[in-house]
Amino acid sequence: MKSFAFIISPATIKQLKTLWPAFKFMPEFLIKSSLRKMPPCKVLPSKRIRSIHGKEIEGYFIICPLLSRETAQPEDEFIRERFIGAARIAIDLDVGILGMDGCADKDCGFAKSLKIPVTNGNVLTAWSVFEAIYRIVKVRNLSLKDCSLAVIGANLSLGKLCSRKLSGYVRKIILSGGNREMLERLKGNIAQLNPVEVDIEEQVTRAVKEAAVVINADSALQLASYLEELKPDTIVCDVYSDTNVNKQGITFIRGGLIKLPFGNSLGINTGLPKSIISASMAETILLALEERFVSYSIDEDTNLDKLEEMADIAARHGFEVWVPEAPVL
Repeated sequence: MKSFAFIISPATIKQLKTLWPAFKFMPEFLIKSSLRKMPPCKVLPSKRIRSIHGKEIEGYFIICPLLSRETAQPEDEFIRERFIGAARIAIDLDVGILGMDGCADKDCGFAKSLKIPVTNGNVLTAWSVFEAIYRIVKVRNLSLKDCSLAVIGANLSLGKLCSRKLSGYVRKIILSGGNREMLERLKGNIAQLNPVEVDIEEQVTRAVKEAAVVINADSALQLASYLEELKPDTIVCDVYSDTNVNKQGITFIRGGLIKLPFGNSLGINTGLPKSIISASMAETILLALEERFVSYSIDEDTNLDKLEEMADIAARHGFEVWVPEAPVL
């Protein structure tokens, strides 16, 4: 039966050392200076992952020695070649679908050129962000209808999905990131969906100042660059940062995380708690469990119906959005 492969681009040197023990005793400065000279990929098999219906699946993890923030630069020919090389490995492994973070988000044309179905997991990631915010707001006895929402990285496909999905639930949306023309187009799309107030603020630090809820969908932006501008009691859902927030009153959510059923684990150390995986990885596994071997999340303007579809698929197999600050009761 066809299975899956997923490209992992480590977030930090520490994670790279964990995933690729050959680099464990190499000094960090040496690794940073020689990343591009390292072997192109390392393949690790996954443990068997079991759905609540008893269906089981195994796959492969292709470790690509590029830090995840580098993969936000798909125009870099070297980085594109690394991803293409990883895709060729997946094809040789005869898997049905390839999952990846970052690169497909910024360059759909590149992903579509690969001779294998591809997903970047944006659909399940966007759903997990929506559910995380919904649950946190409920725990704090607030109403989303009274909240203003700032979306950082609203020019990216994940940011667009989050903005469009939440536009029916909040009082106001502030779009930030990218050029104004792209944000104006998104503003027009939102106006066709829901009668919500939409502002555009290209400067992130100004966008977050008046927001009660902030989503960071831009992998290239560090939380520290806007943390001091947040007002007390702000809820921040950051898909890419695992930074502990010490600013008083700020509720920080690490977005885009999924809990596997039955305490399943992948058999590799991704830096997350056991049985917790990224939503992009979960989407890849779920599509393989469903035998839906089609490119799924790489369109520039994904239909919002896909969020509900993927949420249903996740629930069907027992995959749950993980928000320890607001657990499912």
